[in-house]
Amino acid sequence: MKSWLVRPARNDDLPALTRLLPGWEAESAALVDDDGNDPLLLACPLGNDNIAGAPAACLRLRRRVGLTQPRYWFHVGYRVHAATELGMFRRERTLLLGNDHTGAAELADFGIDSARLQPAQRTALPRLLVGAALLLLHRDQQKRARTDALPRVIATLPGRRDEDGAAPFWEGLGRHFYPGDVAQALARFGHLWRTHVAALLPRHPLVVSVLHEDAQAAIGAVHADAEPLRAALGEYGLRAGQHIDLHDAGPVYEAHLDALGCRPAMRLRALQLAPAIDAPRALLVAAEIGDEVWQLPGQLDGAGHIVLASDTATQLGWSTRQALWVGEA
Repeated sequence: MKSWLVRPARNDDLPALTRLLPGWEAESAALVDDDGNDPLLLACPLGNDNIAGAPAACLRLRRRVGLTQPRYWFHVGYRVHAATELGMFRRERTLLLGNDHTGAAELADFGIDSARLQPAQRTALPRLLVGAALLLLHRDQQKRARTDALPRVIATLPGRRDEDGAAPFWEGLGRHFYPGDVAQALARFGHLWRTHVAALLPRHPLVVSVLHEDAQAAIGAVHADAEPLRAALGEYGLRAGQHIDLHDAGPVYEAHLDALGCRPAMRLRALQLAPAIDAPRALLVAAEIGDEVWQLPGQLDGAGHIVLASDTATQLGWSTRQALWVGEA
Protein backbone atom coordinates (compact mmCIF):
# COMPACT_ATOMS: atom_id res chain seq x y z
CA MET A 1 0.00 0.00 0.00
CA LYS A 2 1.58 3.28 -1.12
CA SER A 3 1.76 6.11 1.40
CA TRP A 4 1.28 9.78 0.54
CA LEU A 5 1.71 13.18 2.16
CA VAL A 6 -0.66 16.02 1.31
CA ARG A 7 0.95 19.33 2.26
CA PRO A 8 0.64 23.06 1.47
CA ALA A 9 2.70 24.36 -1.45
CA ARG A 10 5.85 26.42 -0.88
CA ASN A 11 7.79 28.83 -3.05
CA ASP A 12 10.28 26.14 -4.04
CA ASP A 13 7.39 24.11 -5.48
CA LEU A 14 6.76 26.64 -8.25
CA PRO A 15 8.66 24.68 -10.96
CA ALA A 16 6.51 21.63 -10.20
CA LEU A 17 3.34 23.71 -10.19
CA THR A 18 3.94 24.80 -13.76
CA ARG A 19 3.61 21.10 -14.71
CA LEU A 20 0.51 20.56 -12.60
CA LEU A 21 -1.17 23.85 -13.58
CA PRO A 22 0.22 24.81 -17.02
CA GLY A 23 -1.77 28.05 -17.07
CA TRP A 24 0.26 29.45 -14.18
CA GLU A 25 2.70 32.26 -14.90
CA ALA A 26 5.18 34.22 -12.80
CA GLU A 27 2.41 36.46 -11.49
CA SER A 28 0.78 33.41 -9.92
CA ALA A 29 3.58 32.96 -7.39
CA ALA A 30 1.61 35.07 -4.92
CA LEU A 31 -0.99 32.29 -4.82
CA VAL A 32 1.48 30.17 -2.85
CA ASP A 33 2.35 32.67 -0.11
CA ASP A 34 -1.08 33.41 1.32
CA ASP A 35 -2.39 33.71 4.85
CA GLY A 36 -2.79 29.96 5.21
CA ASN A 37 -6.55 30.09 4.81
CA ASP A 38 -6.45 29.09 1.12
CA PRO A 39 -3.63 26.52 0.89
CA LEU A 40 -2.75 24.85 -2.38
CA LEU A 41 -2.46 21.22 -1.27
CA LEU A 42 0.12 19.01 -2.98
CA ALA A 43 0.04 15.20 -3.05
CA CYS A 44 3.58 13.83 -2.65
CA PRO A 45 4.55 10.13 -2.56
CA LEU A 46 6.32 8.92 0.58
CA GLY A 47 9.37 6.70 0.25
CA ASN A 48 10.31 3.83 2.55
CA ASP A 49 11.89 6.37 4.91
CA ASN A 50 8.70 8.50 4.80
CA ILE A 51 10.52 11.30 2.98
CA ALA A 52 8.18 13.07 0.57
CA GLY A 53 8.96 13.07 -3.13
CA ALA A 54 8.02 15.51 -5.89
CA PRO A 55 4.34 16.58 -5.97
CA ALA A 56 2.18 14.61 -8.37
CA ALA A 57 -1.16 16.44 -8.02
CA CYS A 58 -2.65 19.52 -6.38
CA LEU A 59 -5.95 20.93 -5.12
CA ARG A 60 -6.75 24.34 -3.65
CA LEU A 61 -8.71 24.48 -0.39
CA ARG A 62 -10.41 27.85 0.11
CA ARG A 63 -12.02 27.81 3.53
CA ARG A 64 -14.35 30.77 2.89
CA VAL A 65 -15.07 32.36 -0.49
CA GLY A 66 -16.50 35.74 -1.35
CA LEU A 67 -16.02 37.43 2.02
CA THR A 68 -13.49 40.02 0.80
CA GLN A 69 -14.31 40.13 -2.92
CA PRO A 70 -17.75 39.08 -4.23
CA ARG A 71 -17.87 35.80 -6.12
CA TYR A 72 -20.43 35.15 -8.84
CA TRP A 73 -22.14 32.13 -10.37
CA PHE A 74 -25.10 31.64 -12.69
CA HIS A 75 -28.10 30.01 -11.02
CA VAL A 76 -29.94 27.75 -13.46
CA GLY A 77 -33.67 28.04 -12.86
CA TYR A 78 -36.97 28.09 -14.70
CA ARG A 79 -39.58 30.62 -15.68
CA VAL A 80 -43.09 29.40 -16.55
CA HIS A 81 -45.46 31.18 -18.93
CA ALA A 82 -48.97 29.82 -18.53
CA ALA A 83 -52.45 30.82 -19.73
CA THR A 84 -55.20 28.29 -19.11
CA GLU A 85 -57.63 30.04 -21.46
CA LEU A 86 -55.18 29.75 -24.34
CA GLY A 87 -54.02 26.26 -23.46
CA MET A 88 -50.50 27.54 -23.04
CA PHE A 89 -47.89 26.20 -20.64
CA ARG A 90 -44.26 26.88 -21.46
CA ARG A 91 -41.27 26.30 -19.20
CA GLU A 92 -38.06 28.15 -20.03
CA ARG A 93 -34.65 27.62 -18.48
CA THR A 94 -33.13 30.83 -17.11
CA LEU A 95 -29.75 32.04 -15.88
CA LEU A 96 -29.53 34.50 -12.99
CA LEU A 97 -26.26 36.05 -11.85
CA GLY A 98 -25.77 35.88 -8.10
CA ASN A 99 -23.57 35.27 -5.05
CA ASP A 100 -25.38 32.26 -3.61
CA HIS A 101 -22.28 30.38 -2.41
CA THR A 102 -20.73 33.27 -0.49
CA GLY A 103 -19.06 31.94 2.66
CA ALA A 104 -18.79 28.35 1.43
CA ALA A 105 -15.60 26.30 1.42
CA GLU A 106 -14.30 25.67 -2.09
CA LEU A 107 -12.18 22.97 -3.69
CA ALA A 108 -10.47 24.41 -6.77
CA ASP A 109 -7.30 24.49 -8.91
CA PHE A 110 -7.06 20.74 -9.39
CA GLY A 111 -4.06 19.61 -11.41
CA ILE A 112 -2.27 16.32 -11.95
CA ASP A 113 1.03 15.27 -13.50
CA SER A 114 -0.48 12.58 -15.74
CA ALA A 115 2.74 11.88 -17.62
CA ARG A 116 4.48 10.34 -14.59
CA LEU A 117 1.51 8.47 -13.10
CA GLN A 118 -0.02 5.08 -13.69
CA PRO A 119 -3.73 5.00 -14.68
CA ALA A 120 -4.73 3.77 -11.21
CA GLN A 121 -2.92 6.71 -9.59
CA ARG A 122 -4.65 9.20 -11.87
CA THR A 123 -7.91 7.93 -10.41
CA ALA A 124 -6.71 7.59 -6.81
CA LEU A 125 -5.03 10.98 -6.38
CA PRO A 126 -8.17 13.12 -6.92
CA ARG A 127 -9.89 11.05 -4.24
CA LEU A 128 -6.90 11.46 -1.90
CA LEU A 129 -6.85 15.24 -2.30
CA VAL A 130 -10.61 15.64 -1.89
CA GLY A 131 -10.56 13.40 1.19
CA ALA A 132 -7.64 15.30 2.73
CA ALA A 133 -9.33 18.67 2.19
CA LEU A 134 -12.58 17.43 3.74
CA LEU A 135 -10.71 15.98 6.73
CA LEU A 136 -9.14 19.40 7.39
CA LEU A 137 -12.53 21.09 7.12
CA HIS A 138 -14.14 18.61 9.52
CA ARG A 139 -11.27 19.06 11.98
CA ASP A 140 -11.54 22.84 11.82
CA GLN A 141 -15.31 22.77 12.27
CA GLN A 142 -15.18 20.51 15.31
CA LYS A 143 -12.40 22.54 16.90
CA ARG A 144 -14.49 25.69 16.54
CA ALA A 145 -17.58 23.94 17.95
CA ARG A 146 -19.80 26.48 16.19
CA THR A 147 -22.94 25.54 14.30
CA ASP A 148 -22.37 28.23 11.67
CA ALA A 149 -18.88 27.02 10.70
CA LEU A 150 -18.55 26.05 7.04
CA PRO A 151 -22.03 24.69 6.36
CA ARG A 152 -21.40 24.04 2.64
CA VAL A 153 -18.62 22.78 0.36
CA ILE A 154 -18.51 23.54 -3.36
CA ALA A 155 -16.32 22.55 -6.31
CA THR A 156 -16.67 23.87 -9.86
CA LEU A 157 -15.78 21.33 -12.52
CA PRO A 158 -14.26 22.39 -15.86
CA GLY A 159 -16.90 22.71 -18.56
CA ARG A 160 -17.08 21.87 -22.23
CA ARG A 161 -14.45 23.20 -24.66
CA ASP A 162 -14.18 23.00 -28.44
CA GLU A 163 -11.23 21.70 -30.45
CA ASP A 164 -9.46 25.07 -30.15
CA GLY A 165 -9.89 25.18 -26.36
CA ALA A 166 -12.57 27.89 -26.46
CA ALA A 167 -15.66 27.62 -24.25
CA PRO A 168 -18.88 27.47 -26.36
CA PHE A 169 -20.88 28.91 -23.46
CA TRP A 170 -18.64 31.97 -23.24
CA GLU A 171 -18.69 32.42 -27.00
CA GLY A 172 -22.48 32.32 -26.94
CA LEU A 173 -22.96 34.67 -23.97
CA GLY A 174 -20.03 36.23 -22.14
CA ARG A 175 -18.02 37.57 -25.08
CA HIS A 176 -20.95 39.82 -26.08
CA PHE A 177 -20.43 41.73 -22.82
CA TYR A 178 -16.65 41.33 -22.44
CA PRO A 179 -14.85 40.94 -25.78
CA GLY A 180 -11.38 40.87 -24.17
CA ASP A 181 -9.05 37.89 -24.00
CA VAL A 182 -10.03 35.56 -21.15
CA ALA A 183 -6.53 34.09 -20.81
CA GLN A 184 -5.05 37.56 -20.29
CA ALA A 185 -7.73 38.43 -17.72
CA LEU A 186 -7.02 35.18 -15.87
CA ALA A 187 -3.26 35.86 -15.86
CA ARG A 188 -3.85 39.38 -14.52
CA PHE A 189 -6.53 38.78 -11.89
CA GLY A 190 -6.39 35.03 -11.17
CA HIS A 191 -9.69 33.47 -10.12
CA LEU A 192 -11.01 36.96 -9.32
CA TRP A 193 -11.29 37.77 -13.02
CA ARG A 194 -14.86 36.47 -12.78
CA THR A 195 -15.58 39.10 -10.13
CA HIS A 196 -14.45 41.84 -12.48
CA VAL A 197 -16.22 40.53 -15.57
CA ALA A 198 -19.46 39.97 -13.63
CA ALA A 199 -19.85 43.76 -13.39
CA LEU A 200 -20.44 43.74 -17.18
CA LEU A 201 -22.98 40.90 -17.24
CA PRO A 202 -26.78 41.39 -17.05
CA ARG A 203 -28.42 41.29 -13.63
CA HIS A 204 -31.85 40.24 -14.88
CA PRO A 205 -32.79 36.61 -15.67
CA LEU A 206 -31.54 35.44 -19.08
CA VAL A 207 -33.65 33.01 -21.10
CA VAL A 208 -31.44 30.10 -22.18
CA SER A 209 -33.35 29.43 -25.40
CA VAL A 210 -32.03 32.66 -26.98
CA LEU A 211 -28.45 31.32 -26.84
CA HIS A 212 -26.78 29.37 -29.65
CA GLU A 213 -27.46 25.65 -29.38
CA ASP A 214 -23.77 24.94 -28.64
CA ALA A 215 -23.91 27.32 -25.68
CA GLN A 216 -27.12 25.71 -24.44
CA ALA A 217 -25.63 22.22 -24.68
CA ALA A 218 -22.60 23.32 -22.64
CA ILE A 219 -24.65 24.23 -19.57
CA GLY A 220 -23.72 21.76 -16.83
CA ALA A 221 -21.51 19.65 -19.09
CA VAL A 222 -18.21 18.34 -17.66
CA HIS A 223 -14.92 18.32 -19.57
CA ALA A 224 -13.74 14.77 -20.25
CA ASP A 225 -10.39 15.40 -18.52
CA ALA A 226 -12.23 16.20 -15.27
CA GLU A 227 -13.94 12.81 -15.00
CA PRO A 228 -11.58 11.47 -12.27
CA LEU A 229 -12.22 14.58 -10.17
CA ARG A 230 -15.97 14.35 -10.78
CA ALA A 231 -15.92 10.73 -9.66
CA ALA A 232 -13.95 11.62 -6.51
CA LEU A 233 -16.39 14.38 -5.58
CA GLY A 234 -19.29 12.00 -6.14
CA GLU A 235 -17.75 9.31 -3.91
CA TYR A 236 -17.61 11.78 -1.03
CA GLY A 237 -21.19 12.92 -1.53
CA LEU A 238 -20.96 16.12 -3.58
CA ARG A 239 -23.53 16.43 -6.34
CA ALA A 240 -24.22 18.89 -9.15
CA GLY A 241 -26.56 21.62 -7.93
CA GLN A 242 -28.26 24.45 -9.80
CA HIS A 243 -25.22 26.67 -10.38
CA ILE A 244 -22.69 26.87 -13.20
CA ASP A 245 -19.45 28.70 -13.88
CA LEU A 246 -19.59 32.08 -15.62
CA HIS A 247 -16.97 31.12 -18.17
CA ASP A 248 -17.47 27.57 -19.44
CA ALA A 249 -20.78 26.66 -17.68
CA GLY A 250 -19.13 23.80 -15.79
CA PRO A 251 -21.39 22.50 -12.99
CA VAL A 252 -20.89 23.48 -9.36
CA TYR A 253 -20.88 20.36 -7.18
CA GLU A 254 -22.04 21.03 -3.63
CA ALA A 255 -23.11 19.52 -0.32
CA HIS A 256 -23.38 20.41 3.34
CA LEU A 257 -20.15 19.53 5.13
CA ASP A 258 -21.90 17.36 7.71
CA ALA A 259 -23.33 15.19 4.93
CA LEU A 260 -19.95 14.44 3.37
CA GLY A 261 -17.74 11.41 3.81
CA CYS A 262 -14.32 11.32 5.48
CA ARG A 263 -15.63 12.75 8.73
CA PRO A 264 -12.98 12.21 11.42
CA ALA A 265 -13.79 9.19 13.54
CA MET A 266 -12.72 11.24 16.56
CA ARG A 267 -9.91 13.32 17.93
CA LEU A 268 -7.62 10.51 18.96
CA ARG A 269 -5.27 10.99 21.90
CA ALA A 270 -4.11 7.37 22.01
CA LEU A 271 -1.74 6.19 19.29
CA GLN A 272 -1.05 2.46 19.41
CA LEU A 273 2.12 1.13 17.79
CA ALA A 274 2.70 -2.31 16.34
CA PRO A 275 5.72 -3.92 14.66
CA ALA A 276 3.47 -4.89 11.74
CA ILE A 277 -0.20 -4.53 10.89
CA ASP A 278 -2.28 -7.33 9.41
CA ALA A 279 -4.70 -6.30 6.64
CA PRO A 280 -4.06 -2.57 7.03
CA ARG A 281 -6.58 0.01 5.88
CA ALA A 282 -5.69 3.27 4.15
CA LEU A 283 -6.19 5.97 6.77
CA LEU A 284 -6.05 9.74 6.38
CA VAL A 285 -4.33 11.27 9.39
CA ALA A 286 -4.03 14.97 10.29
CA ALA A 287 -2.33 16.58 13.27
CA GLU A 288 -4.01 19.00 15.66
CA ILE A 289 -2.62 22.00 13.79
CA GLY A 290 -1.28 22.59 10.29
CA ASP A 291 -2.58 21.52 6.88
CA GLU A 292 -0.56 18.34 6.40
CA VAL A 293 -2.47 15.09 5.89
CA TRP A 294 -0.86 11.66 5.64
CA GLN A 295 -2.33 8.65 3.88
CA LEU A 296 -0.89 5.71 5.80
CA PRO A 297 -1.59 2.00 6.28
CA GLY A 298 -3.11 1.45 9.70
CA GLN A 299 -6.09 0.24 11.70
CA LEU A 300 -8.68 1.62 14.12
CA ASP A 301 -9.08 -0.77 17.06
CA GLY A 302 -12.25 -1.48 18.98
CA ALA A 303 -11.49 1.28 21.49
CA GLY A 304 -11.22 3.88 18.75
CA HIS A 305 -7.44 4.09 18.89
CA ILE A 306 -5.37 4.41 15.75
CA VAL A 307 -2.81 1.67 15.24
CA LEU A 308 0.25 2.45 13.10
CA ALA A 309 3.48 0.63 12.39
CA SER A 310 6.17 1.56 14.93
CA ASP A 311 8.73 2.56 12.30
CA THR A 312 6.20 4.83 10.56
CA ALA A 313 5.37 6.71 13.77
CA THR A 314 9.06 7.02 14.65
CA GLN A 315 10.00 8.42 11.25
CA LEU A 316 7.16 10.97 11.47
CA GLY A 317 8.16 11.95 15.00
CA TRP A 318 4.82 10.94 16.53
CA SER A 319 4.57 9.74 20.13
CA THR A 320 1.87 7.57 21.67
CA ARG A 321 0.40 10.71 23.24
CA GLN A 322 -0.01 12.41 19.85
CA ALA A 323 -3.43 14.01 19.22
CA LEU A 324 -4.56 13.08 15.71
CA TRP A 325 -7.63 13.45 13.51
CA VAL A 326 -8.43 10.42 11.42
CA GLY A 327 -10.61 9.59 8.45
CA GLU A 328 -10.66 6.71 5.99
CA ALA A 329 -9.21 7.20 2.54
